[in-house]
Amino acid sequence: MHLGDLDLLALPRAATSSALALGTAVRGARVFHPTGRAHTATVEVDGGGSWGARLLDEPGRHDAVVRISRGAGLPEPLPDVVGLAIRLDGLGVDGGPLDLLVNTAGGPPGLRHVFLPAPLGRTFSSVLPYRTGSGRTVLVGARDDGAGWELLAAPLTGGWTRWGWLRLDGPLPDAQAEVLRFRPTLGADDLQPVALFRAVRDLSYRLSQAVRR
Repeated sequence: MHLGDLDLLALPRAATSSALALGTAVRGARVFHPTGRAHTATVEVDGGGSWGARLLDEPGRHDAVVRISRGAGLPEPLPDVVGLAIRLDGLGVDGGPLDLLVNTAGGPPGLRHVFLPAPLGRTFSSVLPYRTGSGRTVLVGARDDGAGWELLAAPLTGGWTRWGWLRLDGPLPDAQAEVLRFRPTLGADDLQPVALFRAVRDLSYRLSQAVRR
């Protein structure tokens, strides 16, 4: 057997995923971001970008579903990492949904991979980068401007650039909000999460969601 034949991530993937699934089963809810509010929303893409992904580059208007949640479920005003999950139906792989997940993190390039609780973290980041169809490596992000959300993208060492705007519409009924299952690891044909840790994260999501009541 050659070293290349071994799945070096198999053990940490299984351990991490099993721990999250167990935590979900015990808690009876998500381990992370257990409570939140969901809305219908609209995403408007400015267009004219050169990232190499249709969502980021091509002008358009898309219906969306959004969930905003606190990472550990701590009550306000206690500091907590805040997550923003965006679902765009039909824009993902093979015409499925495209789910983007960003969390409060550091704003400068060196801190965008680090979760920071609000209000310390004011800019939302995907933390892990994406690979676009043109081979570029980018982070996606968001910033609350009080009236809506600026949607952002940045190279690993450059500044944030706006590619669109997100407007929240009405609240999603509780029954629909409860059955939401986001899969941010799937991406789109031309906007794929980098392979590093993607398998761990994907399996963790699937096992955690499978045991939720």
